[in-house]
Amino acid sequence: VIVEEVSFARLICKMLFTVKRYLRYVLLAVAACGFLLNADVFMRKDGFHRRTQSTKKYGEVLSDGTLFIPVGDSKGRSLGQNMQEKVTDTRGLMCADLLADREEKKITRLHVEAEVCGDFSLGNIISTIISYNLAAHLADIPFTFSCADSYPGVMATMQKNEVAPFLPSDFDKEAYNLEKFCEGGRFEDVAYGQYLVADVIQNQIASSQNVVTEGDDAVIHVRLHDAFQKIRFPTSQRGLFPHIAYTTLLKRAEEEKGEIRSISIVTDSFDTSKVRKVDTQFTDLSRVVAEDLRRQLKVDFPNAEVSIDNDNNESTVTSYTRLAKAKKIAVCGCSTFCPFPVMSVEDDVLGFIYDSQYLNSFYPQYLAEHKDNM
Repeated sequence: VIVEEVSFARLICKMLFTVKRYLRYVLLAVAACGFLLNADVFMRKDGFHRRTQSTKKYGEVLSDGTLFIPVGDSKGRSLGQNMQEKVTDTRGLMCADLLADREEKKITRLHVEAEVCGDFSLGNIISTIISYNLAAHLADIPFTFSCADSYPGVMATMQKNEVAPFLPSDFDKEAYNLEKFCEGGRFEDVAYGQYLVADVIQNQIASSQNVVTEGDDAVIHVRLHDAFQKIRFPTSQRGLFPHIAYTTLLKRAEEEKGEIRSISIVTDSFDTSKVRKVDTQFTDLSRVVAEDLRRQLKVDFPNAEVSIDNDNNESTVTSYTRLAKAKKIAVCGCSTFCPFPVMSVEDDVLGFIYDSQYLNSFYPQYLAEHKDNM
C-alpha cells in the first residue's frame, strides 16, 4: 500500500510539473477560445451567423443579412399574445445596429417574429408592429413580420414579407429620419407611419375576409361589456356616450356628405360563450344598451337601415373592415380597439376619435392631428 501511495504521489508531481511547464500555452489556448466565442462569425448548420453589435443578444443577423428579432412574453394575462421585448431595450439595441450598418449595408432585412399572434390589446400590438416596420423603411431595408404561433384574427393577418421598402413620395426625410426615430418613442413613430397603418388595414386586414363587401355610410364602434366595470384608477378610463352624441356627429356628416342611408353599430358579441370570462356578467346589459342605441338612431335617421353587427359571422377582422370601409363617417368611442381602423378611412370620410386626457392620449395627439379629416 505504501509503495502504491508513493507511486501515485510521483505521478501527481510529474503532472504538476508538466502543467507548469506548458502553462503559458494553456493560457494562450484559453484566450484563443474566448476570442473565437466572441468573434463576429459563428458557424451553424444553416451557414454563417453574425452577432449583432451589442453585447446583449436580443437577436441575430442571419446568413442572408436578415436582422432577426424574436418578441413576445408568455407570462401575464395576454398568454403570449403581445409584442413585449424579450431583452430589455430591444428597440435601442436594434437602433444601434441599424445606425452602425448604414455605410456597410450588411443588414439586408428586418424580421420581427411574435411568439404568439392573437387579438389581445390590439392598440398596443399594432403600434409596435408599425414602429418596427417604419424603422426598416427608414433604414432602407424591407420588413418581415411573422407569427411563430397564432390564433385567427387581426394580428395574424398583419404578417408580411416585403419585397422592398417603401416610403411615400412626399415623406420628409429631413424632418424625420432613422436618427430621430431612435431618439423618440413608439407612439411618436406611428404619427410618421400613417401610411403603414392605412396600408395594413386596407390591403391586408380588410382584404383577408369576404363577409364585408361594401361599407356602410356610418359606422360606430361602441365598447360595451367592461365599460360597465369599475376600475382601479382614480379617474375612469371607460364609459359610454349618451345617444345624442352619436346623433350629433352623424347629423354633421349628413350636412357635409349627404343623407345617411345605412348605419352599422360594431360591438362585441352578446353570447356569453363568445366573450372573455370577465365580460360574461355584462352581456345582457350590453344588449339592452345596444338595442336602445339602434332604436334612437332609427328615430333620428328614419331613412337609414340600422344594424348591430356582432353575430357569429363577425370577428375582429370584420369589425376593423367595417370601420375602415365607412363611406361618410366612422366613430371610435372610449376604446383602444378602434382608433387605427378609423384612422384608415378614405380622406373624404369623416373620422371621430375620443380625445381623452386619461385614455391613451397618443391617439389624438400623434395620430388625429396629422389628418385633416379626423
